[in-house]
Amino acid sequence: MDALLEVRQVAKHFDLKGGGVLKAVDGVSFDLARGQTLGVVGESGCGKSTLGKTLLRLEEPTAGSAVLDGIDLFSLGRTALKAARRRMQMIFQDPFSSLNPRRSAAAIIEQPLVIHAIGNQAERRQRVDALMAEVGLDLRYRNRYPHQFSGGQRQRIGIARALALNPELIICDEAVSALDVSIQAQIINLLLDLQQTHGHTYIFIAHDLSVVEFISDRILVMYLGRVVEDAPKAELVAKHLHPYTQALFEASPILDPDLRGMRCTVPGDLPSPIDPPRGCHFHPRCPRAMDPCREVYPQRKEVAPGHFTSCHLY
Repeated sequence: MDALLEVRQVAKHFDLKGGGVLKAVDGVSFDLARGQTLGVVGESGCGKSTLGKTLLRLEEPTAGSAVLDGIDLFSLGRTALKAARRRMQMIFQDPFSSLNPRRSAAAIIEQPLVIHAIGNQAERRQRVDALMAEVGLDLRYRNRYPHQFSGGQRQRIGIARALALNPELIICDEAVSALDVSIQAQIINLLLDLQQTHGHTYIFIAHDLSVVEFISDRILVMYLGRVVEDAPKAELVAKHLHPYTQALFEASPILDPDLRGMRCTVPGDLPSPIDPPRGCHFHPRCPRAMDPCREVYPQRKEVAPGHFTSCHLY
């Protein structure tokens, strides 16, 4: 596997004013092959978005390493990090608050080119027009402001901005969750088309398992800051092993009314990351919990080629 990104034991902890530590991300490891999509899924509050921001150093890491094509991102100084950011970008969740309301669409898309001193004014204008056309924005709207666009159009502006520097790695942080279902499909298909054309590598963060299943080559399941299972998409869909992963699949909407009553539900709410349960963090909600689950956090095991899980059942 030609790994573009190698992540080892990445952690992001927040010190709380009243004392204590919030472990938003706690020892996440994975490899991401060049040109592929890693889907990251889990409940709200599991650390998905914090992981993405930490990898890009929008949040400074507490521990671990993230190596992008041989470069350890966590060891870079300010100047070297700025240069590395030409190779990695983010598409944010909210297509309105992530755009500067005082700038036109063209100025927003051009900004990365200005910051990195790429091209002259005419060349940047040509690049902006090409990006707008590529993401499906009418060039007549180049001087409009974010509030004059729909949600889907605003997200296209965000995508064009992320593409401006020709990055290799793009982190999509809940990039479609704020959009209508029909617009979600358009944006996902756009991302797939761009990947096929330019060979982008994606980390696609979402809480909707069906969306992650559609776009991903590999899926990583997070619970309370840790990875509980990760595998190639086809393997995970066919054989989801961890009880939490099984619960996520059970929670996916289905149309057959005869099957709805047969589905399992997981009791309780997500525990606080400030005071996680001892042992396996999922054991208070797990229908298959055993005595070791309450005392010892399970080690990550490879249960099939490329299929890893952290569970005492295996």
